[in-house]
This record gives sequence, structure tokens and C-alpha cells, in this order.
Amino acid sequence: MDDLFYSLFGQAPGTDSGTQVALYAAGSLLTCIALLLLARRSDLAWWAQILAVFAGPLTIALLYGYEGLISAVPKMAAAAYGLWRFSKYPLVDKFGREVEVRGFSLRSLAWGLALTAAFTALALGPMLTTGFIFSDLTTNLWLSLLLESVVVVALVGLAHGVRWAWLAVAASGAAYIAVLFGGSPALATLGLLVFQILAALYGWWAWRPVPSGTVPDEAETYPPNPYRD
Repeated sequence: MDDLFYSLFGQAPGTDSGTQVALYAAGSLLTCIALLLLARRSDLAWWAQILAVFAGPLTIALLYGYEGLISAVPKMAAAAYGLWRFSKYPLVDKFGREVEVRGFSLRSLAWGLALTAAFTALALGPMLTTGFIFSDLTTNLWLSLLLESVVVVALVGLAHGVRWAWLAVAASGAAYIAVLFGGSPALATLGLLVFQILAALYGWWAWRPVPSGTVPDEAETYPPNPYRD
């Protein structure tokens, strides 16, 4: 079992670093599940993302350093915002929403860049204020935090029906894999990033424009009309 843990996470079991990597992987897995549910326009996606933040960044911050709350709390707020924003769309089944899908716009890009910068700065936390992040050999660190922030911001975009945010999630996963190959990546991390890319591409496809007059089979009005034949 210890060998399996080391093979998956690249850390010895029972150590602080091993526990943190395992918690991070659990959060990443839940985020991938959230992406799959979000591709189906399901409210359950946001509950999965709330659990992802709780299992990953929030628990790590509570166990290993409260400074991590600086980034964990905004991530939780982003997931809660997504749940609230989805509640504004009409129900089409018990958990699904009739999301108004939007295309690319310069305004959404500008908001995305601004929010990514803000979430990245929060993730850096004390490393930014002390100047540590500007020292040598920290490029992979801030790049990884930047790419994680892209996913969080993309989720906010998806809450608003911005379809191209799926491509941002996929691009983030691909870039993260490239960054990790600069060192010795854990097998579980690589597998989850591939899962993230595939889930994002599926979401991009699932949110494609539907021809006029075509209604998906699952798009039943909820609650159903008792007077309909």
C-alpha cells in the first residue's frame, strides 16, 4: 500500500507533504467531476466544486497554515457564486438548468484576465508581499498557481454561460502538464490533469449551439406540467 501511495503521489505516506498532495488530488478529482456535471448544466456541479475546495485548499490551509485561507476562501466564494448564478436560470429537469450560452467577447476576456490576476495574487499570498516569488527557481511555482487560478476563473465564466471558458480550462490543464514535466510529476496529478482536459473538451462539445427548433431529450420542463398529454 505504501508503494502504491508513493507511485501515485510521489511522496511517502504519513508525511505532511504526502498528505497535502493527496488532499490536493482529492480536490482536483472533485473539480473534474464538477466539470462533467457542469457540461450537463447541472446544479450538482457547484456542490461538487464546493466539496473540491473543502477537500483540497480549505483543509490544507486549516491543517498546515492559515495563510492558505487567503486563497481558499475566495475559491469557496467563487463556487458558491456559481451555484447562486445557476439558480437564476430556468429549471429543465430536477437539477439541470437552461443556461444561456454566450460566445467570445472582449469584455469577458478582460474580466477573465483581471480575475485571474487577482486570484493568482491571493494564491501567492505572503510569497508575493515578501518578494520570495521573485527569487530564483520559483517560475514553476507561480506558473502552477496561475494555471490553477485560470480554472477557478473559468468556472465563474461558465456560471455566466461563457462557452469559451471550457477552452481556458483545457488549455490550463495542457500547460500545467508541460510545467510539471520540468520536474518529477506525480502520476495521480498527471492523470487528473488529463481528466481535466478531457472533461473540458466534452463540456465545449456539450455546450455547442443547438439548431433552431431542436430541443434536447433531457430538456423537459421541471416541474412537469400535469395537464400535458
